[in-house]
Amino acid sequence: MTKTIFFIGNKRSGTSFLARLLNIHSKIFISHESDVVWILYQLHNDMPFATHPWDSPKGMHISMESCGHILKRHRTPAENFFAFQECLMKKGNPWLPAMHKQELLWIGDKKPFQLTDPVLIDFVLQLFPDAHFIHLVRHPFGVALSSEQFNDTRFGDFWKDLTLEEKVKRWAFHENQVLELKRSARASILDIKYEDLCWETEREMVKVFNFLNLDADRQTLRKAARKTCPMVRKQAWIPCDEETLSTMEYYGYKSHDEKGISVPAVDNIFQRLRRAFYAPRGL
Repeated sequence: MTKTIFFIGNKRSGTSFLARLLNIHSKIFISHESDVVWILYQLHNDMPFATHPWDSPKGMHISMESCGHILKRHRTPAENFFAFQECLMKKGNPWLPAMHKQELLWIGDKKPFQLTDPVLIDFVLQLFPDAHFIHLVRHPFGVALSSEQFNDTRFGDFWKDLTLEEKVKRWAFHENQVLELKRSARASILDIKYEDLCWETEREMVKVFNFLNLDADRQTLRKAARKTCPMVRKQAWIPCDEETLSTMEYYGYKSHDEKGISVPAVDNIFQRLRRAFYAPRGL
């Protein structure tokens, strides 16, 4: 029986990278921000389709243009979910190639901060009580820096109008939503630190495969490691309120250093392709 897996937390936290690594496995498919949960929530509650209030319309529009015709109101939400995701898998999109996997055991979506919405969490757990969640968490200064870089491309659409201070505050908001879910003990959640994934790719991938009760075969692990080249960037201190500092401390993140904060990142083939696709404005 095919099971469901979702990413939860914040964007710009390495979720695209981890999704691509997981998609190396023959029994896993993770779509790239298909917005499938939000789409189905609206469909099966007879709501007009609209962008999630925390998000941009891009992901939902791309998914609906590609596979919206698959959705049927007479189907159950779960039936629509699997049909929609399998359609996306076979068609592919600018971020993921088309895939044909005959022995899928896990299907899911990476839409991390949208899935911190309590309404959508409840919807997922009603549909799939045994759903698994991967929580990939990254230093908030790294998230803020990454969003600045992303928004300097022609397709940048994430937290565009927020200051760096406002971005780290939003990071804390979504991370605290995850902590609330963990405290409720309603869902199976695996925490992975992005920094650990950068430096110890094979070790962290073993954790993920164990969480999914899948074999962590050496070929898949080595392929994942070869696609990873960790590096360190320096990020100046960003002012933080007490709630943000408390959340950072919970995850072991430093908030200040006279020499600046070292923010681990990863350079890999996926990042280089992304840079080629997202040409900076003016070029």
